[in-house]
Amino acid sequence: YLYTGAADVGAARNDNGYMDAMKAVWEDVVFRNMYITGGIGSSGSNEGFTVDYDLPNEKAYCETCASVGMVFWNQRMNLLSGEAKYMDVLERSLYNGALDGLSLSGDRFFYGNPLASNGGYSRSEWFGCACCPSNIARLVESVGNYIYARTYDAVYVNLFIGSSADLSLRNKKVKIALSTNYPWDGEVQITLTPEKQTRFGLYVRIPGWAQNQPVPGDTYLFADPDTSTFSIWVNGTAENCKLVNGYAVIDRNWKKGDVVRLSLPMPVRKVMAIEKVKENHNCVALQRGPLVYCFEHPDNGAQNMNIILPDQVTLTAQFEPELLNGVVVLKGNVPVLTVSADKLKVTTEIKPVTAIPYYTWANRGEGPMKVWVPRQIEDVRIVP
Repeated sequence: YLYTGAADVGAARNDNGYMDAMKAVWEDVVFRNMYITGGIGSSGSNEGFTVDYDLPNEKAYCETCASVGMVFWNQRMNLLSGEAKYMDVLERSLYNGALDGLSLSGDRFFYGNPLASNGGYSRSEWFGCACCPSNIARLVESVGNYIYARTYDAVYVNLFIGSSADLSLRNKKVKIALSTNYPWDGEVQITLTPEKQTRFGLYVRIPGWAQNQPVPGDTYLFADPDTSTFSIWVNGTAENCKLVNGYAVIDRNWKKGDVVRLSLPMPVRKVMAIEKVKENHNCVALQRGPLVYCFEHPDNGAQNMNIILPDQVTLTAQFEPELLNGVVVLKGNVPVLTVSADKLKVTTEIKPVTAIPYYTWANRGEGPMKVWVPRQIEDVRIVP
């Protein structure tokens, strides 16, 4: 929240010193101290950081308030710079680190948001220090503020959320409407209705994850290559857009009823962390679109913590309308370590497993959960 205020002061005073300081702090936070979920704060004892790349999973603090602050701060950084990387981080924090703090029923809350649990961790109705419930409530209420941005002669589409807005561009009124099923699929339709034919730039954010970069910086990388790319059409005709600061730019005379369609590829991707993140050595996390996934006990039973995700394993996406208010899950057949009935032997069996969006875990009772999963049998803690 301090950094959000500092960015506001820098903008109000047109002081580059503030912006330079915020860029340096942002890079320190995002490049070296951010979880794959967009959560920040590895230590609860000081409600902050320890040393760079210290990112424990089960003991992660990742306070809900901090993820809300990441949304506010990154929006300001985007408005000041016009760079899409800040919205990439905002989206990651919004869909994962922050949304996880609110139950699907809307009345229970996480204070901290760990990336692994052996059970016994659940959301609470309230806290003695009740900052997180109020902050996540105001974040949900303010989501509409982050979808679009504008300058005198350009409109920016930052988030892909069904919505409409009335804007003023070049002193003329323009209505913009967006329809999509995102984040479950990558199809986005934008309809523009200017009161009169008007020339302006339409800047559509192309997320970093759709360009083979899961997160700004080099702490995280995709383990699996993918050559699919985004496509944009205007009124049914393919558009060869140039990319500027992470945005696909379409500059033209717009008339009533013009339709822009964006198609973002959404394969299931495996994410790795660099060696400096010792907690995640030899592990991968799953991501599809902006969503990080986890494995939870109701789907995978007692062996939930014994799952292995080898490099060659393929998982497929499947929409489950009756599960967790309707979610896309990831399914596959993978090696699972199984302890014999007499507790004397361990075998490896290929079993079906299911991963759910991280933000939905702990809505079906307490139990084991994990985001990062071993790629190989190396130093695995066996759970009977």
